[in-house]
Amino acid sequence: MAKKFVRDEVPLSRFGVLVAQLESIVASAAHKSPDPLLCFDLLSDLISALAEESKDSILLCQRKCEDALYSLLVLGARKPVRHLASVAMAGIIQKGDSISIYSRASSLQGFLSDGKKNEPQRIAGAAECLGELYRHFGRRITSGLLETTTIVTKLLKLNELDLGPFRRMGFEIAVP
Repeated sequence: MAKKFVRDEVPLSRFGVLVAQLESIVASAAHKSPDPLLCFDLLSDLISALAEESKDSILLCQRKCEDALYSLLVLGARKPVRHLASVAMAGIIQKGDSISIYSRASSLQGFLSDGKKNEPQRIAGAAECLGELYRHFGRRITSGLLETTTIVTKLLKLNELDLGPFRRMGFEIAVP
């Protein structure tokens, strides 16, 4: 007799399908860089589906979605894709289980402080997502803001990085 798993009984929502597609794109990125137009279109659909889905439906695949978005950001996505991925990350944490904000902010800060990954597009992805997370969850995670600002400022010495997400939040970062 076949075993029945709890997840077998749950129908896959539109949001779940989009998350699976995003996971597929990220998984194939090891062989080929993700198509920016495909990612842009998928992330636009993901953000609109996020607004329509219930919290319970989002909770079912929140972790997978966050992991895929994080991977897409640190792969070095282009600016429009970075922006949508950052908005989606903040949106899923806000509508789903918001406790994951702490681990996501920490992992993005850790990525930025690792000096080995100094490609400008990859740094920009992590920095933009952190900026978006600070914009949405600033009061909860402000203890890490000074550290993030210091890390980003140091990275600016080595790379040209867009500080728009931080400046839109009202922070002025002086570049030495």
